[in-house]
Amino acid sequence: MKILNLILLIIICSGTSAQAQKADSSLIKLIDSLYTADQATALIRPGDSAAAAYQRVIRSNFFYTKQILDTYGFPGYDFVGKETSGKYFLLVQHSDFDVEFQKRALNLMKKQVLKTNASGQNYAFLVDRTNLNEGKPQIYGTQIIMSGNTQLKPCRDIKNLDKRRKSVGLEPVKEYLEKCNDVFYQMNPGEKKPEKKNPN
Repeated sequence: MKILNLILLIIICSGTSAQAQKADSSLIKLIDSLYTADQATALIRPGDSAAAAYQRVIRSNFFYTKQILDTYGFPGYDFVGKETSGKYFLLVQHSDFDVEFQKRALNLMKKQVLKTNASGQNYAFLVDRTNLNEGKPQIYGTQIIMSGNTQLKPCRDIKNLDKRRKSVGLEPVKEYLEKCNDVFYQMNPGEKKPEKKNPN
């Protein structure tokens, strides 16, 4: 933790205006390390231990996640590269305990998306996440209740959902739910996947 604090201090002290400078490699390393810590909790077993570890990690990550946004805005492709920009998005996505922060990040991310400097797909995920966190229906149908029969969380105007998904580069919702079902069975090998019925 002390090392992360030192890295962040160096980055902030050496920073100029938001994204006018090229990214320091130490910022990329910081985001990568936060992302690695976030994802590592998924490997913990049993599941309840993983959930507790995840909650600890996302809260300890949040200080750095917020400081990065405060200092640089939303880091786009031209600043930290496509992969690291996507990792930073995930850190914001997982900060559900501070919806105002998520909304602020969303507004800054939108500016980058409009310049094709951040992912439109990730933007859609964050829009839906913040909507649900505020008790509103999602727009792009990215948030789900995963099971062997994965369902969408509340979503508006299902009839035109695929049009909205296509506008940000997302696949049709049916394909998305099928992929989520496959992931569920990969994560739960004890569950038996039903065989697909032969249409003939």
